[in-house]
Amino acid sequence: MKNILYLSQYYPPEIGAGAVRSEVITNYLADDGWSVDVVCEIPNYPTGNVPKSYRNRWVYRESVNDSLTINRVWVKANQRRNFWQQITFFLSFMVSSFLFMVTHPKSYDVVYVTSPPIFAAISGCIIAKLFGAKFVFEIRDIWPDSVVNEDELKKNTLFVRLGKSIERWLYRKADLLIPVTDASRDIITERSSDTPCHVIPNGVDLTLFNHKQNPASGIDESYDPEKFRIGYVGSLGFIHDLETLIRAAKLCESDSSMEFIIVGDSGRNNRLQYLLDEYNPANVTWVGLKEHRQIPYYISSFDIAVNPVNNRFALESIVTVKFYEYLACEVPVITSARGALQAIGEESGSAITVSPGDPDLLADAIRKLKGNKKARARLAKHSYKFVEENYDRKKNAAELSDILKNLG
Repeated sequence: MKNILYLSQYYPPEIGAGAVRSEVITNYLADDGWSVDVVCEIPNYPTGNVPKSYRNRWVYRESVNDSLTINRVWVKANQRRNFWQQITFFLSFMVSSFLFMVTHPKSYDVVYVTSPPIFAAISGCIIAKLFGAKFVFEIRDIWPDSVVNEDELKKNTLFVRLGKSIERWLYRKADLLIPVTDASRDIITERSSDTPCHVIPNGVDLTLFNHKQNPASGIDESYDPEKFRIGYVGSLGFIHDLETLIRAAKLCESDSSMEFIIVGDSGRNNRLQYLLDEYNPANVTWVGLKEHRQIPYYISSFDIAVNPVNNRFALESIVTVKFYEYLACEVPVITSARGALQAIGEESGSAITVSPGDPDLLADAIRKLKGNKKARARLAKHSYKFVEENYDRKKNAAELSDILKNLG
């Protein structure tokens, strides 16, 4: 049996793409003959609130089974309302995870670190070298390009230069790099010199995400099935172009049969509230954070799912996880993005793509799709099959396990 240390700042019961991906991978590795130790933060994401059951201790150890142990370590929990709160949050996990690992030494074959945040990879890299293990670095978003918004990048040029230096250093030190899209692989390959790369894409848990025939049974709020529901689920961070979505909803206000639903929360949700206060759309309902198991029911209640991404070059290499979840629930999708997300939307045949940052185009696409039931049915027809064949998380985890077993 081989031993792997899996370092991920986010892990369930926390929600979000990183936490869900980590849980699926670590569970599969444990079932596939690995002895897996997870080091993650004490739960607090995305609200910054630590549940009572996890307070007042520095470390919580949970044995899931004989092959999987979860080690939750202290972190400076906060709502990440600004740049410095966010950096404090990330750096605190880097330090606490490193201290935990050096005070609990163990022989590992592989130290696997997933990012963002990139700072955890610093402690993971050093631990791998100290323990004589292979260092595998998974990059879900290019950093700092895609995880710091443009205004903050301009204000913190020294930080950005430092970040890019750290990024390149980690790429060179890794024994294997794991990007999640072909587009990000191309960028990483340019920056990493000769370090091997292998794409393991994001995907969806098809045992959970599929079309629910009775979505109302999993939704907290009552809703009118006669309403035409346009929905968004996921984080409310700066990657996602919520302003274009809110402005598009405002443009659709005259159609009283439309209802826009936003499901999600984040440490920066004050941005969404600001937008709702500024534009005051009468047709938008923000239902807040929901349990992960409820999300397929909300998606299945939508007539159209919207996937807006900010118009930035750095974001053209990403594919948001919500896109796969929308498709698995067989809901037609309108994406406002360029690059990898546009390409996969076209490949799937299940999404309409409009240029990002244009509320008029988004509103027009919503109106047209609302008025064309056949087009909606055509978009939804093969969406589940597409993700089943290409983006099933368990299949992706199996591929990763095989790669790690053969890592020289």
